[in-house]
Amino acid sequence: MKKQTLFIVTLLFTLVLQAQVGKSTFKTLDLSKFPMEKTQLSTNTNLVLVGEHLYYKLFVLSNGKLSNISKIAYVELIDANNKSIHKHILNLKNGAASNRIFIPTQLKTGQYKLLAYTNWSKNNTDKSYFSKDIYVVNAFSNENQIVENSTTTVKLEKTETLQTNTTNNKNIIINTSKQSYNNREHVKIDIITNENYKDGNYSLSVNKVDSISMQNVLDDSFITNKTSNTLFIPEMRGQLITGKITNVVNALDLNEKNIALSIPGEQFIFKIAETNPSGYFFFNLDTKINSNIATFQVIGDTKENFKIDILNNFETNYKDLSFNNLELDNTLKYTLEQRNIKNQIENAYYQNKKDSILSLVNSKSFFKTKEKTYVLDEYTRFKTVRETFIEVLKEAGLRKEGDSYKIIVYDFYDKKKGQDNKNMDPLVIVDGMIVQNNNDLINYDPYKIESIDLVIGEYLYGSKLYQGIISVNTITKDFKTSLVGDFIIDTTLNLPEDEIVYFQPQYPNSTKNKHIPDYRRQLLWISETNLNNDKNHFTTYTSDDKGTYKITIEGYSANGEFIKSTSYFTVN
Repeated sequence: MKKQTLFIVTLLFTLVLQAQVGKSTFKTLDLSKFPMEKTQLSTNTNLVLVGEHLYYKLFVLSNGKLSNISKIAYVELIDANNKSIHKHILNLKNGAASNRIFIPTQLKTGQYKLLAYTNWSKNNTDKSYFSKDIYVVNAFSNENQIVENSTTTVKLEKTETLQTNTTNNKNIIINTSKQSYNNREHVKIDIITNENYKDGNYSLSVNKVDSISMQNVLDDSFITNKTSNTLFIPEMRGQLITGKITNVVNALDLNEKNIALSIPGEQFIFKIAETNPSGYFFFNLDTKINSNIATFQVIGDTKENFKIDILNNFETNYKDLSFNNLELDNTLKYTLEQRNIKNQIENAYYQNKKDSILSLVNSKSFFKTKEKTYVLDEYTRFKTVRETFIEVLKEAGLRKEGDSYKIIVYDFYDKKKGQDNKNMDPLVIVDGMIVQNNNDLINYDPYKIESIDLVIGEYLYGSKLYQGIISVNTITKDFKTSLVGDFIIDTTLNLPEDEIVYFQPQYPNSTKNKHIPDYRRQLLWISETNLNNDKNHFTTYTSDDKGTYKITIEGYSANGEFIKSTSYFTVN
């Protein structure tokens, strides 16, 4: 079934690459024949104060199980004016992803929507977007978010007793060593798992709950996208960047024009794509990227005749979202004030409790084999790049044509070609930036060059054939091309969020945080728990914030069954 699903979606992806990205092109295409996706969101809470974090776990489902189609998903926080407050791009792993959103202090008290979707799920006309209501309280302001056409008001009130009924699923059960803890005490959590539910995708949350009741709260819902005229391409290998070229001077054919993507840096990204008959081109960013500054340019002698644009892939349907007003009862004043004070203290000590970013650096260049690497400090340094080519690089040379230089890579492997191969251009890049004007490299400061990699022989990259590769790595990473025009643009990419390892204090052995206040409400957040054993062990430490805490384990089994279990303990 998995192979069949991928084959069907790959077939659709291939069709889209050869035509415009519009449903009118596919009038005979029945999308009901293709496996659709839908998204599901779980959060640590649905009530947050400004200055706090909202933790969430996203699941993508297809055919009743975690999806293997999309590799990218999106989460947005929307206000009552249909404005996107926050937007996350997420790398999916086994059909799921997780992150957190910092609630900015400028938000007004009111109801907000947390939307989740994939590019492919937007074609699902019944369940295009998953929508979850989030309620934000701004304790610094008395101004509320007003919804003029609201027919219902959500009320927040203080409750005398807090409901702490454990809801253990029979297949996943939560146990703690005791029900009451002191501050900064070690908490051991055991999760007993049925054999058939070990191979699933679950999140584990331990967070404080308050004595607050919420009246007139609606259930989570799906938003439809039936009116869209766009066919959204599945992102099956990574983030999809879409662009388009148009004619500037002459009515030239837009088909099969080569477009280069350069993301310079220590671990640079360089790719070449080919336009379809309508001038569209697509890049898949399927590796970890450490910079979001990218250059796109048309390659070739006729490049000046084209204009290049990067398209917005974030077409999102906000118009069907329904919001209500939020009303706070006066009995909540003390509870919210105390929570706000503790949160401010936590934020004041943020530098002492910083999370870690999980580094996944892609260190491989796009060319798999290198004939030779010249580290210039191992040779006599020359005052010009021209002299460096002549005296150091034995596999490459220069030919001067008027005021311009042409770089050549010799093919020692094919003696029969003789001079023929000299008429074919090599691929010349500097820190990942393609060099179409060789003078840019010849006039560059050679003392800024760290090394030069050479690949000899014919090299097919994308649809373009090159006579060898020269890849220059600089020390300062400040190389700039002299080319200007509509055929080349610099842009800032919206890249997927980094995976986070969340801060955890270590009491009592560590003295580092001994005298630092600890008012964490979220004691533990593990976005992907491993429930491989009959009994699985997890640990955390309580904070100085006394009260009731809720343990939640939830997610999907390998068979697509949603599982949720909860348990409670107190900190005295």
